[in-house]
Amino acid sequence: MDLLKPFSLFKILSLSERKLSEDFILYLYIVFFLILLYNITVFFIDKISGGSDLQTIFKRRRVTRYTFVFFGIFCSIPIFYSKISYLPTILAFTGAGFIISIKDITLNFAGWFLIHGNSGFTIGDRIEIGEVKGEVINIGLMRFTLLEVRTEHNSDQSSNRLVHIPNHQAITHKVFVISQEMDFIWDEVYIFLTIKSNWEKAKSICEQILSEIISHEQYSQTFEDKIRRLSKNYLVRLGKMTPIVYVTIEDGKIMLALRYLTHVHHKRQNRAFICENVLLRFKKEKSIQIFSPGF
Repeated sequence: MDLLKPFSLFKILSLSERKLSEDFILYLYIVFFLILLYNITVFFIDKISGGSDLQTIFKRRRVTRYTFVFFGIFCSIPIFYSKISYLPTILAFTGAGFIISIKDITLNFAGWFLIHGNSGFTIGDRIEIGEVKGEVINIGLMRFTLLEVRTEHNSDQSSNRLVHIPNHQAITHKVFVISQEMDFIWDEVYIFLTIKSNWEKAKSICEQILSEIISHEQYSQTFEDKIRRLSKNYLVRLGKMTPIVYVTIEDGKIMLALRYLTHVHHKRQNRAFICENVLLRFKKEKSIQIFSPGF
């Protein structure tokens, strides 16, 4: 019962031989004190720092939490040190079964290291893994969390649903990453015209709309800087950044493909602006008719 008295801990710790139950209760004391100290530390840090943005608070608490976890592991080593001599015997009997039982946990740890490597991703990146697409809002030791992005009608809008994915899926599945280091993507808007439409005029109007709305000049320098930073880890080359309109004939109709560079978060907004202006300007041109089934 001495272990239930906190002031007797120092006497117990000084003993060279302790029972396993004593070691376990000492370990529970350490966990309790670390949790208490963690909450006190977070409270005072938040008080001293004052009003910070949510991302700063999240990162600060994350670093503090990992620090206390590693500190707790370090403090637990002296408690179980006397039992290390039994370790080879224990592993000899339970090694195979233990490895099989923690296969998923081991893979999650391996996935955690892969995610934090140069070929992984970080908080704030937009990724697609399996059938799920979203923005990374947390990366833990066992799983990472996405804020889901819906892809219906090419909208790429947040659904406000959280998706928790085990880290090992970053090893076993393809992961498409739109990094903060490279958050510009190529998007295309397709417009179909009747075969008798004045496609030259339509193409000219679409090019004007792209140059007016997208204003690719404001992205140019930022895009070049991001390409240079990305090229430190990947072989990427700076290509053409100006928007372009492609004309093709498909199933008895003319297809205009408006290709342009856009920030990933502005994709739906830019598509809406382009479609609105196309409809307004084509409406004024009698020689241009948008294709519709049965026309």
